[in-house]
Amino acid sequence: MEVQNIRINKYLATKGLCSRREADEWIKSGWIHVDGTQITEPGLKIDPLLNKVEVRNRGEGKVNRYFLLNKPASYLSTVVETEGMSILRLLPEVKGLFPIGRLDKESEGLIIVTNDRTLTKHIIGEDVSVEKEYLVTLASPLTKTAQEKIEKGLNFHGEKLKPCIIKRHAPLIYSIILTEGKNRQVRRVFQKIGNEVTHLQRTRIGDIKINYLKDNPYLEVDKDYIQKYLKLTPIK
Repeated sequence: MEVQNIRINKYLATKGLCSRREADEWIKSGWIHVDGTQITEPGLKIDPLLNKVEVRNRGEGKVNRYFLLNKPASYLSTVVETEGMSILRLLPEVKGLFPIGRLDKESEGLIIVTNDRTLTKHIIGEDVSVEKEYLVTLASPLTKTAQEKIEKGLNFHGEKLKPCIIKRHAPLIYSIILTEGKNRQVRRVFQKIGNEVTHLQRTRIGDIKINYLKDNPYLEVDKDYIQKYLKLTPIK
C-alpha cells in the first residue's frame, strides 16, 4: 500500500507525542531529528515508512517556571499585544511564558502563566475536568428557572456545554463552577438567558485559590505545587 508523505508536525501528533502546536514548538527548538539531521521547519514532509524521526534533548537546559497571577482588569491574557497590554508585563522576564487559558480584558482574577507547554493539556484539554470557579456580579437577580437551565448545560452553536454549579451569595452576586473553558463562556451563558455580567473574577483553579496570593500580584510556585493543587497525574 502506498503511504503518502505527511507533515512532520502531524506525524508527531498522530503518534501521541504532543499536539500539532506543541510539535511546531519542538521543531523550532531543534528537538526533532529526521534521519539523524536536526530540522527546524514545521512544514517539512516525511515518509513514515522510510524516514526515522527522533526527539532529542527535549527540555535540556530549560528551567520550567510557574506563576500564579492575579490578573487586573484591562490587561490581555495573551502573549502578543494587539489591543492592549499583555499580562506578561506584570511578571519577571522569562523566555517562552504564556497563559494557560484566558480571561477576557474586562475580567480579573487567577490565571496560571508558565513556559511549560506540556502543562496546557492537563488543565484545558477536551477531556480535562479541572474546576474553575468565578465570582460574578449580575445586572439583575437570577431566577430559579434560569439557574437550573445554566446548571444543566446550555447549547451553544449546536454544542452542549457541560453541567456546572451556581451558588448565590447576595441578590446580584453568584459563584459559578465550570469544568471547561469556552471563549467568554461565563459572560455568554448569562447573556443567553437575558442577563448581563457586570463584574467577573476567577477565584479558583482546582484547589488553588486566589487568596493564596494574599496582597501579592503574583506568586511563583513549582511543578509539584501545580500537580498537588490541581490533582494532576505526574507531568513529564
